[in-house]
Amino acid sequence: MDEANEPTERERPPALAPADEAMLARAQTLREITDAALLAVGQPYPGDDHGSLLRDALFVQGLAERLIDQAVVAERERGASWTDIGSAVGSSRQSAHERWNTRVGAWVLLGRQRNGIGHGPADPADHVRNLDEWYAELTPDEPHAISTQLSSLHDEAARTEANSRRAEAKQLHARAEELRKEIDAASNDAMGATGTAREEKRAVWAAKHFARAEVYDRLADLEEPLAAEHRRRAATQRGIAQDILRGRSAESLPAEGGTRERVYAAYLDLTDQERSGSKRAVAALLAERLDSPGADSIRKHLDHAIEAYRAKQRAAFVLDIAACSDPDIALSTATSLLQDYAPNTEFWQSLSHRLLSRYLMAAALDGADVGTLYTWVCRPDERRPVELLRSGPVPEWADECEEILSSHRKTSSNVLLVLQAVLRTRVPDVQEGGEQ
Repeated sequence: MDEANEPTERERPPALAPADEAMLARAQTLREITDAALLAVGQPYPGDDHGSLLRDALFVQGLAERLIDQAVVAERERGASWTDIGSAVGSSRQSAHERWNTRVGAWVLLGRQRNGIGHGPADPADHVRNLDEWYAELTPDEPHAISTQLSSLHDEAARTEANSRRAEAKQLHARAEELRKEIDAASNDAMGATGTAREEKRAVWAAKHFARAEVYDRLADLEEPLAAEHRRRAATQRGIAQDILRGRSAESLPAEGGTRERVYAAYLDLTDQERSGSKRAVAALLAERLDSPGADSIRKHLDHAIEAYRAKQRAAFVLDIAACSDPDIALSTATSLLQDYAPNTEFWQSLSHRLLSRYLMAAALDGADVGTLYTWVCRPDERRPVELLRSGPVPEWADECEEILSSHRKTSSNVLLVLQAVLRTRVPDVQEGGEQ
């Protein structure tokens, strides 16, 4: 789709209030866990099918770990302190902060809302409706169990205010980055000046730091889950400004380098090859780029940068099924769709990637759209993709596809569940039941 046809922010369905967005993301994961558990509990395991019980447990564990992260985000959005969260897990405030602050930071950086593919987040009203209908099938007496928990769903004023605050926060983050560049320029000007001009330049330099402090003060009001971090940044900026006005040398001023935003910005500037290195190597490279005294100060922010970058990549992804007639494109497209989604076990990642790439090529060969692709992954006995692949450019893919679909019923069903969830969550306009 060309840029002229891309929807603007105003055309997108407005997100819910941040706390409701967090609860909605949590509800989706609970649904996936429930579907996987219901599928597992009713299926027999042959005595000679060794390892399948463990694989299924790991599949659910991956979903449960995502749920825990989402629960922490939701708790922070609901006003829980790090002391409260630490107490809930039997740890200290500091341990809880170190464990989950990266996740909370990524959530805030991405606008405190569920993030979709291509055209932005899916309409929350449609998402909630699907979850309500699913829950009502399990518990008929509660037809609106999910929607009744989300106060902003039917409160247009609350949603408008929440999105206004998101927009202001986004502008402030951009302004903070502009000020960082202005500070660098002002610093250079001050260092090169002499006499009376030097003092004037230092005053301008200090004013930039004071302005950045005001930005962080406002962000502390707008982004409550990171309020403490923003206030610390504001205090740092004011301290630097006061030191400049007192005449301290640039070399003796507190360093700003290594902050989360600067690490993320530097990470974006890396090439794909540089980003593919080990975390230790990437941290060392970023330390060099940022003139940081060492990689240790970078490494604590690297997980946050990686997660935010991957989320940004997912949000920019556009599914081009027709191009997947090329096996290399089918493989790379499957990798992009499954990035950070499949449970973190090599077995499930491999099967999910193999089957999705084969299905993508079959859809391309058939001239099918994403609705047809979704229909295929919802039907365990569907063999149309296998037939198409046999006459395609890589005939052996048909046999590999058949092998996965004909494996133990529990294994094939779990793989298809992953693909269903990926397409529902990450591709625009995919609806329940395989229709667009």
